[in-house]
Amino acid sequence: MDGYVKVAVTSRSTFGGVDDVLRFLGDGTVARTDYGWHLHYEAKNTEDGSAVASDVKIETKNGRAVLISEADAGGYGLLLDPKRPTAMQIPADTGALTLQVVTKKVAFDLGRKKSGAITLEYTLLMGNQPVSALRVHIELTKE
Repeated sequence: MDGYVKVAVTSRSTFGGVDDVLRFLGDGTVARTDYGWHLHYEAKNTEDGSAVASDVKIETKNGRAVLISEADAGGYGLLLDPKRPTAMQIPADTGALTLQVVTKKVAFDLGRKKSGAITLEYTLLMGNQPVSALRVHIELTKE
């Protein structure tokens, strides 16, 4: 699956036992690379219209993903590695907040001609305390 795609993203986060689901619709491009796959997309929240632009790089050899996201409210980058915890920094008023990232799942199916999917599941921790569990599912379709 290479080229222009329609993108539907569902992001589910659980914080303090409460689920929050965000949905985004947009357009993007997906390409096979020497390390795996690269998806770049721009989408809007179906509820409030807020925009997001993201790059998802899937490293097929080691099963990792790099997620870089820019949104109206700011952005972040993180490495998702199911084999080991990583860290991410979020800008804050007093500097940067560092969170630990424990990845449960990096799954993808991008070999079909007309459709594909990426699923990322991870937990953010502050110290040893879980802050949020996230599941991001990206559906891709070619027209």
